[in-house]
Amino acid sequence: MEETSPVQRSLLSLLIGIIDRPRSTFAQLLAFPRWKWVMPAILVLLATVILLVVSAQLLAEQAAQQQAVAFSRIQGQLESMTEAQREQVRQQMSMFSTPLAVAAAEFARRAVGMFVGWAIGTLIIYFGLVIGGLEIGFGALFSAYTWTSLPFVVRDLVDAAYVAISGTLRVNPGLSYFLSTGDTLSDARNPLWVASGQIDLFFLWHVILVYALIRAARPKGGAVGLTLVYTLVYLALRLLPALLAARLSFG
Repeated sequence: MEETSPVQRSLLSLLIGIIDRPRSTFAQLLAFPRWKWVMPAILVLLATVILLVVSAQLLAEQAAQQQAVAFSRIQGQLESMTEAQREQVRQQMSMFSTPLAVAAAEFARRAVGMFVGWAIGTLIIYFGLVIGGLEIGFGALFSAYTWTSLPFVVRDLVDAAYVAISGTLRVNPGLSYFLSTGDTLSDARNPLWVASGQIDLFFLWHVILVYALIRAARPKGGAVGLTLVYTLVYLALRLLPALLAARLSFG
């Protein structure tokens, strides 16, 4: 009997399949990877824009408050400056706390972070698969991996709805509520607060999709171990900014 080749599915079918048939959907993405990363990129950036539109003013107010605290902490250094120099510092700091500036900076940070995160996430899985003896193209794996970020699209949309309805920002994401001190600057330098803030239902959904991707790439086994390694490395990398900030603040 002649073997039939798999038929390429539509993007809509793939989006639905991520929810109800993730493993077979990732098998399809690995088989037909060309330009498949574009759809997740568009959805991630679109959700980011929606979230920033509804929260830009609140983010600007938060940035102004944080700058005021930072300004008070360097007051001793400012005493050696002239009044004109101090005013110039204030103006430069306030320039970066306007809604447009804050939203633009946050969008740029998220856009760059998206691609860097995708590359790092793909590398973790790629090396795990290669060490396990599987030959797989990095490009195909990258294209498929980008679809594991779709839970974060939903999270941003949920956050946008929360901000629009409540008029407040979600200050303590995930499990970070249980470790919060109420001081935003201090919390942001606490590695445990940062790590716990990553853990929510959307992150768990992401991990499940990573497991499905690994199973699609290597059906023979080892997916649980590699998924665990991926999760630990993912959380460890998320801690680096907090560890750096803590070191700078004390050192």
